Amino acid sequence: MTTLKIITTSIVALLMGALTCSAHGQRISDPYEQQIRPLLAKNCYACHSGSAPKGGLALDTQAGLHKGGLSGPAYIAHQAERSLLLRVVRHDAGVPAMPPGSKLSDSDVSILSRWIAAGAPMPTTGVVAPSTANIKTWAFKPPHLVARLPVVRDTAWGRTPIDRFILARLEAKGLKPSQQADRRTLIRRATYDITGLPPTPQEVVAFLNDTRPNSYERLVDRLLASPGYGERWGRHWLDVVHYGDTHGYDKDKRRNNAWPYRDYVINAFNKDKPYARFVREQVAGDVLFPMEPEATVATGMLAAGPWDFVGNLELGEGTVEKEKTRLIDRDDIVSNVMSTFDSVTIHCARCHNHKFDPIPQRDYYRLQAVFAGIDRGDRPNYDKANMVRGAALQKQRTAFEQRRDTANRTIQAITNPTIEQIDHEIQAAKDRLSDLPAPVLGAGSPSNGYHSDISSTQNVSRWVQVDLGSEVPIDSVRLIPARPTDFKDTPGFGFPLRYSVSVSRTPDFKEAQIIDDSTARDVANPGDSPINIAASGVNCRFVRITATKLWSRTNDFVFALAELQVLENHRNRAVGKPVTAQESIEQGRWSTRFLTDNYDSRNPLPDLSDLKTANLVAARETQQAAIVALRKRRNAEVESKIDPATRATRDGALQDLAKVDKEIANLPEPTNVYGIISHAPRPIWVLNRGDVEQHGEKVAPGALSAVPGLNCDFSPAALGDEGKARAELAEWIVNPANTLTWRSIVNRIWGYHFSGGIVDTPDDFGRNGGLPSHPELLDWLANWFYRDGQSMKRLHKMIMLSAVYRQSSNIDKTNRGERVDADNRLLWHMNARRLEAEEIRDSVLAISGKLNLQAGGPGFELFRFKDDHSPIYDYSDAALAQQPVGFRRSVYEFVVRSVPDPFIECLDGADPNARTPVRNTTLTPLQALAMRNDPFMITQSDFVAKRLAAQTQSVVKQIDLAYSLVLSRGPSPAERSALVLYAARHGLANACRMLLNTNEFIFVD
Repeated sequence: MTTLKIITTSIVALLMGALTCSAHGQRISDPYEQQIRPLLAKNCYACHSGSAPKGGLALDTQAGLHKGGLSGPAYIAHQAERSLLLRVVRHDAGVPAMPPGSKLSDSDVSILSRWIAAGAPMPTTGVVAPSTANIKTWAFKPPHLVARLPVVRDTAWGRTPIDRFILARLEAKGLKPSQQADRRTLIRRATYDITGLPPTPQEVVAFLNDTRPNSYERLVDRLLASPGYGERWGRHWLDVVHYGDTHGYDKDKRRNNAWPYRDYVINAFNKDKPYARFVREQVAGDVLFPMEPEATVATGMLAAGPWDFVGNLELGEGTVEKEKTRLIDRDDIVSNVMSTFDSVTIHCARCHNHKFDPIPQRDYYRLQAVFAGIDRGDRPNYDKANMVRGAALQKQRTAFEQRRDTANRTIQAITNPTIEQIDHEIQAAKDRLSDLPAPVLGAGSPSNGYHSDISSTQNVSRWVQVDLGSEVPIDSVRLIPARPTDFKDTPGFGFPLRYSVSVSRTPDFKEAQIIDDSTARDVANPGDSPINIAASGVNCRFVRITATKLWSRTNDFVFALAELQVLENHRNRAVGKPVTAQESIEQGRWSTRFLTDNYDSRNPLPDLSDLKTANLVAARETQQAAIVALRKRRNAEVESKIDPATRATRDGALQDLAKVDKEIANLPEPTNVYGIISHAPRPIWVLNRGDVEQHGEKVAPGALSAVPGLNCDFSPAALGDEGKARAELAEWIVNPANTLTWRSIVNRIWGYHFSGGIVDTPDDFGRNGGLPSHPELLDWLANWFYRDGQSMKRLHKMIMLSAVYRQSSNIDKTNRGERVDADNRLLWHMNARRLEAEEIRDSVLAISGKLNLQAGGPGFELFRFKDDHSPIYDYSDAALAQQPVGFRRSVYEFVVRSVPDPFIECLDGADPNARTPVRNTTLTPLQALAMRNDPFMITQSDFVAKRLAAQTQSVVKQIDLAYSLVLSRGPSPAERSALVLYAARHGLANACRMLLNTNEFIFVD
């Protein structure tokens, strides 16, 4: 008792300290979160919170508390005894008794009284986070640890521990499980579930004839070991993370290097990568496993979803629209991670506290802060050997740089009278420069400059030229590099690696004079520094810049300039003059007319058409040149005073640096993979109603506060380190105490096997989602999966060997199941499953004998592509579907977001613009037409007929073989007679097409 009293007193003292020290509007410390908010949430928020509180009194916001309700102000600051809120919770006479039907304890009333006496401090923005002290959402509660398996009456039925949980629920409802499916059904079901392909006739016969007791287990092991397992289950995962090979939105540009992530997923399933490692790699593989190339590829999951090309690359920095774009982009990443791994609808807390689950808005923005330092794009990635070698070279390079820098610091410390005199001269030149007035800027309107068309190859020629209007003797040509608003961090945007500058009296440049030839080797990017090219008074009317090796942007190449100046006697004769180009993008802030508009992508330029301004600019350039020359003199003087030992140290380090740089340069070119590009984290605030213009509290990276047993706060190091924040989130997700994670993955895998999860909303374990049909089984599976090594293949096997999985889908009319459990949530029979779109397409190819099992690499394309302003993907050319490259498995098809494959889309393929945890299953006339008349089906039916004809000339045997290929069984006599007659009348190909349109082919059972 004494110990309890001391602890309680300490808490109250800490609470009082926090309350008396907190000023209005500041973030409240943890004692407030642990005491006041849970108290209000437990007793008051049910009626007095949200947009329509009872009595007009909202206690979940500071504004609501200050305003009060219909009965007047809820409290009087610093006067607890006079405050209505305290009087009603004490059940004083003359006021309503709150909460109705109960009364707060004396200790709770005391805590509330002290809070009011301290001024009732609360957060000023947003709403108060919901309490986690009284969590009602099942998923956030600790798991139910099963001490022993459920007791059942029918002890003979079960085959794995799973069956005990299933049977216990059935027996409690007075139900019995269905009979076991026949062996033909089992091999067809298992083969499709694991590989997405039909069993071959030979495999069916071998299984039917295998009388060994473990024959079915051997079948499951064989299927799990096949490459088709990763291709089938990789497709499921790609649905969940909404993978695509294009950006989406209105400019649905290609992502030519996205496919390595798709291959990573397939390989991870085939390798049976432990699930915790699988999660870590996708959230922070580049940080946690920097020497593993595939771990860097894995982070492509964060960039798998749609991405607004215009908003991210073309909108100006600092604009509201840019911030909205970035907010939406981060929202996609946060939702993808949290819904995929933890099955929570975190995005509902973007504008306000989650209305149904214990997820405060602050938690949502803490998760946004985790990803506040990443953008999307191509990143280089070496293979394992060169990654290790490159890391070793970089370590050497760092050591050499330190040695060089130490020598340079010694050198810079040298002083003598000559150096001091030069320093005085440098300062005098700086003073003269500062005394010169700033030149008057022109009146140019904001623009980026000139931009060539986008080329898929680098070594092509692009030119742009200006017409000065008449022949003039020019002194120099100045090229001003671009730094467009949407590439603010990219100085020298579009500046060519090789180019020439020529002048001419005629626009065709047939008798041109080259004044600068930089085409022999690559030139360094000038960044923001203008390039001055002397012309020595040559007479000309036209000046042309010809790029011969374009600048590499992402997956393409361009030529761009902010401004072209042609100087005569310091005056710019090109300003406002007409510009023509071989190719040009004329859109937004790019145009040929912007090349001579006196604007350099960021600011207006000095008006060199004015003689006074031109002379002033020349004077400033003279002083700047003088400073450069003096610094060279100073450096030469310092060099002459260096002692031999220091010089040897520095020169040796420089030589070593040159050698290691050469070795680094000689490393093979890395593979570009589409994924995340890491930057310094951007600041993140809680946004009132999700409005980027209404900043609230600034937040640090963190996770969900409602998961019991887990710390939602990250280390201070994660605040300024983008990679560290992601690494800590990855570890938080896979923490054994995070039951959301382990429940989520076992529920997903269960759902794909039974056409519905234990929780039928696999992305939403919240109060708006479904409740578990078998909560004890879900927790038992999650615990077993975690402790058994997190092998997804072992989980598959556990499920597939169970008696519940082996049930027939046929419904016994004598069973009460249809009345008691019409939706079959208790699994008293197996659910019949329709093949998914990819399974249908791949199965048809397998049946025709045309399936190309080439794995991995860039996706095959069934469209004609044109890279227009908005790219065009045209599927109208049926001949493309008949080429062998298009006979690969559907998981390797290039996925276009804006224009999906019409055949796959018609058959309910996943929409890559949205996460698809569960495929829609519809039955429409369009599907029947596609299965009957799509060019793919017509072509493949012909191939099936040719395959049959190559094996036998007997029509009867051809029909028998067709049945075994398509339906994994032989025909009945009536079926055989009917289809033989049909083939005689309409041809064997049409008979095969008829068979491919049967329900028995489309449905697994």
